[in-house]
Amino acid sequence: MRVTVLLSALAVVFAVHGIASTFKIATTAPDGTALMVELREAAKVVEERTEGNVKFKFYTGGVMGDDFTVRRKIKARQLHGGIVQTSVYVNDIPNLNLYSLPMLFRSHEEVAEVRSKMDSLLMNELEESGVVPIGFSAVGFAYAMGTKPLGTIQEVRRSKVWTPKDDPIAKQNLKVFGITPIPLPVGDVLTGLQTGLIDTIASPPVAAIALQWHTQVKYVLDIPLQYVYTIYSIDQRMFNRLSESHQQVVLSEMNSALTRAEKQLIEEHEEALEVMVEEGVELITPDTDALAEWQQLSQDAVSQWLEDDEVDRENYELLEDALEQFRNEHSQ
Repeated sequence: MRVTVLLSALAVVFAVHGIASTFKIATTAPDGTALMVELREAAKVVEERTEGNVKFKFYTGGVMGDDFTVRRKIKARQLHGGIVQTSVYVNDIPNLNLYSLPMLFRSHEEVAEVRSKMDSLLMNELEESGVVPIGFSAVGFAYAMGTKPLGTIQEVRRSKVWTPKDDPIAKQNLKVFGITPIPLPVGDVLTGLQTGLIDTIASPPVAAIALQWHTQVKYVLDIPLQYVYTIYSIDQRMFNRLSESHQQVVLSEMNSALTRAEKQLIEEHEEALEVMVEEGVELITPDTDALAEWQQLSQDAVSQWLEDDEVDRENYELLEDALEQFRNEHSQ
């Protein structure tokens, strides 16, 4: 009885005054990127505002494994959070597929409009799954890149196309395009390109440069195939150890850091594509027939996602309505 009372009292003390906690956060994002610069700066502010009670330690560049490994380590309490691709969560939260449907968006402005109306829905679903979502962060639009010309879908089908290992979103999309991919961990992509194990990838230009993949490709297909974004979340059990005031500090500072980083990443996205072209990578613009085929296959992919209940039809229609409204308003 006395032990129970003592533990209860300690719990109250910790809730009121806070308990010293160090959050171990892992990501495949390289150090020095806009995202990591902003998050490290936010971590310093969090530590100052909580008088040293809340600290963050970041493990970058995939040193803790790929995104799926990171999530397993979070569940095992070896890590307390991660910045990972949405594919890690889609089996539990299919609606995270919504933003990643092929050729859905044409610009970052369209993405911003839709996300302003739908992010809260996805965040709520993440919370219900047992994590504390800090927020989403754009990586950019993925483009097909390779060592061989990629003007048509037939040329891509003849290529050795990489897909992230254990990524159901990428695998499903490539299947609809009639592409049989070669799965590899992100950390093996550069070597795969160098050895010829793979010769085609799909990546946002800013990520391709950060990971040095751009040094191995000669062509980029000028079609934004898919919007790529990450989820920064922390373990609910660890988060609940913090006092309410410290929780608010973490959420506020880290979310602000994501907003600042995303703004920079969007600016760098276009610059990265220009840098690749300046360094000799050829930008291939598909002809009318080739583009129409890509668009038709993308629509087929969306239909397949809906038919297989991989995304909720009602929420997809909400997204479609928001997108249509935005395009109508900006078509003048």
